[in-house]
Amino acid sequence: MAGSWRKGWILACSLAIVTVGAGSTVGERDTSAAPEAAIITGRILLAEGQVRFAGEPPAAAEIDMSADAYCRDQYDEAVMDRPVRVGSGGGLADVLVRVVNATASGAAPEAEALLDQAGCMYTPGSVAVRVGQPLVIRNSDATLHNVRVAPASNAGFNLGQPLRGIQSTRSFETPEIGIPVRCDIHGWMTASIHVLEHEFFDITGEDGAFTLPTLPAGDYEIEAWHPTLGTVTGRVSVTADGAAPLTLEFSPS
Repeated sequence: MAGSWRKGWILACSLAIVTVGAGSTVGERDTSAAPEAAIITGRILLAEGQVRFAGEPPAAAEIDMSADAYCRDQYDEAVMDRPVRVGSGGGLADVLVRVVNATASGAAPEAEALLDQAGCMYTPGSVAVRVGQPLVIRNSDATLHNVRVAPASNAGFNLGQPLRGIQSTRSFETPEIGIPVRCDIHGWMTASIHVLEHEFFDITGEDGAFTLPTLPAGDYEIEAWHPTLGTVTGRVSVTADGAAPLTLEFSPS
């Protein structure tokens, strides 16, 4: 297990078998002959899991929005910066969970993913797309934002979006994890974009839950990535007999 971290957290997921019944021959059968062997096929389902944070999350800091009256007036109370968002049950949000060595089972979806700017915050804080999948970047605020995207492997860009409702569409041609996004006008606005070549991934929500699609039998490396806590990886072998539950853990520093 390798990775970097500030606090500990636990990623737990389980594996279950989905079985498809055997087929049968249509028409007359020779009852004197030995019965044909049944052929059973199936796929393995990597079931729902949860990413959890062990211990107390880092203290949140108040965001100073006084330089932009529009942003300030969107809230009735102080807005706190929580780079590690932990739910009431210990679930950790904004974690990309992916199968590292999976192969795509089909083309990238034509449906657009969305990175919005609402309430002077990026929503969601972490978004994942397939290679070539369109990503819509929208300004839902009545104030000027810019969107500076700085990949290491893909072409970067810097968009000015001065009007509410304005949007631009971009796509990425190379897999890349953790592309940083920020607004230079409002320095507290940050997000991450992930570009993957297959569909075996998910991003945890407020409860830390995730669901990965079905996987055929094989050996897989699974990685969990968080923008400030780093990564943890582990391996699991999926066979016709199933697989033991997998636990990935960040130990306290």
